[in-house]
Amino acid sequence: MPRGYSKYINRAGYQLPPGYDLSKYPRQSATADIVIFAFLNHKLNVLLVRRKKMPFQGYWAVPGGFVEMEEDLSEAAGRELCEETGLKNIPLDEFGAFGHPRRDPRTRTITIAYLALVRREKIKPRPGDDAAEVEWFPANRPPELAFDHELVLKKALHRLRELAILTPALFALLPKRFSGGELARLCAEIFRKEFNARSITRGFQALGLLKPAASKMFVFNRKRFRPGLPGCVFAKRK
Repeated sequence: MPRGYSKYINRAGYQLPPGYDLSKYPRQSATADIVIFAFLNHKLNVLLVRRKKMPFQGYWAVPGGFVEMEEDLSEAAGRELCEETGLKNIPLDEFGAFGHPRRDPRTRTITIAYLALVRREKIKPRPGDDAAEVEWFPANRPPELAFDHELVLKKALHRLRELAILTPALFALLPKRFSGGELARLCAEIFRKEFNARSITRGFQALGLLKPAASKMFVFNRKRFRPGLPGCVFAKRK
């Protein structure tokens, strides 16, 4: 049970109404899906798994699965991610829900979607559970996806654009030391427009968010970061 949640159920009002028959009411299933982005070879990539079983056997999909009865949503997301890719302790950001009545041919399924940003060189995903393979694909040109995961991915990309403006998301994807060209290319991948490397680097330096490193490289100056500060750079380039 999530920390602090027990106070909500240990109250006099927490009781089943007299004569309440749960069997009279339809019950939906819940799932958790996880979209993981990384920046690799100057491309924004998404981690996908190939499904072993029906439905959509053989299709690529974002990692995820059913929430167990005694499980919190974020716990289910972490467990499913570990079972299908072997990845543990990855920070997850909830970004949306998808509940079209026919999104899953098995039953009415509502999914809660999570977003994760990782440095590709720091993780080693491996297939497990009902995932036959695990592979990185260009996030802006994925293969045909199972269920409605194309819509899930599109919303995740939209959320990533918001995070790039409001949070240090760019620097969570870049290597610890990066070039101006890498920064410009990542911005181009996220916002789907070209950026001049020198211009965008100067913009971030003017805000104090970049510190020079050896060989014309930079590091992120976390101490100077404030929520929304990256948006100042992008606002000047609309």
